[in-house]
Amino acid sequence: MKQLVRLNTRPSSDGESFTYVLCHADADGRRRWKTLGHADRRRAEKQRAETEKELRMAQVEPASMSLREFARDSLARTGD
Repeated sequence: MKQLVRLNTRPSSDGESFTYVLCHADADGRRRWKTLGHADRRRAEKQRAETEKELRMAQVEPASMSLREFARDSLARTGD
């Protein structure tokens, strides 16, 4: 599965340290950056995974359907 959120590093102004940055595309296709403000790799990877989960959940739009449609659709899938 394609990774939606990338984890990058950005050097600080003094050039001695860095912070992690999340990069992803929003629903309109525009690039979004979020500076995490720390240099902890494990914490940054956890935040990347959470952001990716939120983006994947937002991609599926729920549709309203009647109980009859749901039953027909469910029974049709079990027959495959």
